[in-house]
Amino acid sequence: MSTEPRTATVNVLVTKPLEIEEPDWCAGAHDRAQFRPDIIHNGPETVATFDTSLGTIQYMRAWISHAPYGDLAPEPLPIIAVEIGGDALSVDPDGLRAFVATTRAHLDALDHLADEAERIRGGGQ
Repeated sequence: MSTEPRTATVNVLVTKPLEIEEPDWCAGAHDRAQFRPDIIHNGPETVATFDTSLGTIQYMRAWISHAPYGDLAPEPLPIIAVEIGGDALSVDPDGLRAFVATTRAHLDALDHLADEAERIRGGGQ
């Protein structure tokens, strides 16, 4: 048996404060981020709601988001996150405009559906 001290290399997790740039539009807290790639800046949410006889429902949320240090999908520029019914979409400004145009077309179709329902119910032409 050797009397020389043995050594081993061990990977350890070191935690220390990390100072990052904070965009002025960021409304989120960063205390949950444990690793640099977990840091996400989120702006205030825009929430679409509708009041029903059973209460208010939220049917869409959107906010500006930026994950500048992400490993899997780094975002060099902020994106817009849109969530509908638990499904999320991340788009750039042009993508959001395309989404809005498509949504407007769907809303027009809903107006026509209301007109048709009114006609069927005898209140329209």
